[in-house]
Amino acid sequence: MLARGMGSCTWKTCLVWAFAAMAGGWLATCLPVQALRAESTPAKAPKLYELRTYTTLPGRLDALNKRFRDHTTKLFAKHGMTNVIYLTPVKSENTLVYLIAHENEAAAAASWKAFREDPEWKVAREASEADGKIVEKVESVYLTPTDYSAMK
Repeated sequence: MLARGMGSCTWKTCLVWAFAAMAGGWLATCLPVQALRAESTPAKAPKLYELRTYTTLPGRLDALNKRFRDHTTKLFAKHGMTNVIYLTPVKSENTLVYLIAHENEAAAAASWKAFREDPEWKVAREASEADGKIVEKVESVYLTPTDYSAMK
């Protein structure tokens, strides 16, 4: 707690300034760069996002998270996929949901092919499944941002 008389910044004023700084940082990450520039720049084609949901066999989510943490995300980047976010549903003990980005469908297909053929992936997958199969089901859907989306 700040003591009274410490400069001209009361705790309420400091709190307001802290929130203002955080909001400014948030806006800077959410607003398109074009909106912050005076000149106009040609719009770039939106990225292609891929939303994937992995359902694990009972008790195997920790093994899947370890494989992603230690190997998979690095291999995705190596093969041109952009890691966006990895999530686990609040009330699920066997689900991993994640979003990755590709430049387009052709790039996605090429990245997945290279990833699946990568000897490092094959070794990591085999080692992670030494105690048994991990993934029961994979669902994938490709998405493109709407014109009003903050994230393009």
